[in-house]
Amino acid sequence: MSTTQQNFKQYFFILRLLHLSMLGAVVVLGLVAHFVLIPAPDFKPNENGTLFVNIAAVYLAIAVALSYWLFGLRIQAAKQQINLSDKLNTYRSATIIRFALIEGSALLVVVFYLLTANLVLLGIAGIGLVVLALHHPNPVKLKMDLDLSPVELARLEDDTDMVVQLPLVRKF
Repeated sequence: MSTTQQNFKQYFFILRLLHLSMLGAVVVLGLVAHFVLIPAPDFKPNENGTLFVNIAAVYLAIAVALSYWLFGLRIQAAKQQINLSDKLNTYRSATIIRFALIEGSALLVVVFYLLTANLVLLGIAGIGLVVLALHHPNPVKLKMDLDLSPVELARLEDDTDMVVQLPLVRKF
């Protein structure tokens, strides 16, 4: 099986780009929903708006809590691995799971806003957006989360060392 290799800077560039794209998706959908898709001010919000607000708040809270829990489990699994590439790949998957749970719940809240036109829902989506923004990938946080050895830290600092190997997907 063929693989592609990345140094630490490339690895983090991709992780940050993924984070930015997930943030952008929530922001763009929220802006489009508010400024383009919601009808004129004479539109009467749905009477079931409070039900959607309650569902959205609980769903976002559960998704954030679940993202922290799953991230912790995956980080514990990454710490047990011997190979630095495997640790970084596990960290990437844990981070993607965290981002996806928070982004998905924020997008669902924006959809609830589309259904009800209740501005409180945009505020709840904004809270999800802030939580997602606070999890911006940071090399220092990665190094602390994974408890890397001095040898592994030195490998990360070397720009010529390809620390991550990713399998290439066959195209059919």
